[in-house]
Amino acid sequence: MLARMASAARAILAAVALAAGAGGGCAGRPLPEGPDPVGPADAALVDPARFEAIWPCPAEADYATGTDTVRFGFFGTPAAFVYDPKCLAVDAGDTVTFSGSFAAHPLYPSTSRGTVEGNPIGGQSVGESKVIRFDRPGFFAYYCGVHGAADNGSTMAGIIWAR
Repeated sequence: MLARMASAARAILAAVALAAGAGGGCAGRPLPEGPDPVGPADAALVDPARFEAIWPCPAEADYATGTDTVRFGFFGTPAAFVYDPKCLAVDAGDTVTFSGSFAAHPLYPSTSRGTVEGNPIGGQSVGESKVIRFDRPGFFAYYCGVHGAADNGSTMAGIIWAR
């Protein structure tokens, strides 16, 4: 009985995710433009050695290192509605791979947190993998366009700290 209830709950959640991915959660909402090819106006202002507390990563110890992949999912690993790791520190010039369903969790660069100008994250709402190069130092915030649309870091959101 319990297994049947869990199976039914998964089916309902999958239907909701498919409806959101089919445009229900972001219908009519345009994806942001790609990165500025000339470079960010505020890049010279970012000191890569100086930590900045930006939600959802308020402490330097929150940042993971030693990986170049941010995973996100619906069922399984990672748990639903999270980026793993949500706080990632990389060297400027490194690439980061975002891996998961962009149909269910469209990726948006923050327009209010971190290094806004020249955020290389761009926007993505199709596919399951995107490789992004972080050429300049900065705190590049991002969020899920469905589950973090407030862009305040309180829900499905994260930061790439390029040092």
